[in-house]
Amino acid sequence: MFVRALLLTAAFAAATPAFAQDAAAPAAPAAAPVTVTEPADFAAMASVSNLFEIETSTLAIERGQSEEVKAFAQQMVTDHTKATQDMAPAAEAEGLTPATELDQRHQAIVDDMTNLEGADFDAAYIAAQMQAHDEAVALFQGYVDGGADGPLKDFAAATLPTLQMHQEHVRGLSVQ
Repeated sequence: MFVRALLLTAAFAAATPAFAQDAAAPAAPAAAPVTVTEPADFAAMASVSNLFEIETSTLAIERGQSEEVKAFAQQMVTDHTKATQDMAPAAEAEGLTPATELDQRHQAIVDDMTNLEGADFDAAYIAAQMQAHDEAVALFQGYVDGGADGPLKDFAAATLPTLQMHQEHVRGLSVQ
């Protein structure tokens, strides 16, 4: 099973360089902000990000081994559920409906993670959370910096500090 986790982690690393980081490695520079200026694009990407955090973290609560990982996962479910709830009226005010399903890329990661348990799961979860939070911080920062003014930009600005806190927290997690 450990070999499977290593192979899964290696596959993530090949697909996305940020996955190659060791969970105990020092914090890498944050990804450059993503230039998303349209509310519809931001709403779609941000809602998928929240769904991914909730789904992978729910799996971590069930399949993880480390109590530290499970506690982090519970916080992710709580915070990203709140973010989803906070984003809904902001999107609605702009005539948008947030995504209710993962995109293909994120669903494939969730599907792969459902086959793991224990320390193998923890390693894959930490890698996925590092990548997800790097992407989320870049997305939200980019929208705060260059997005269209309105309720979604206000939501992005209010949510960004929590995402940055998650980004730092996940870098402190280790596989036991």
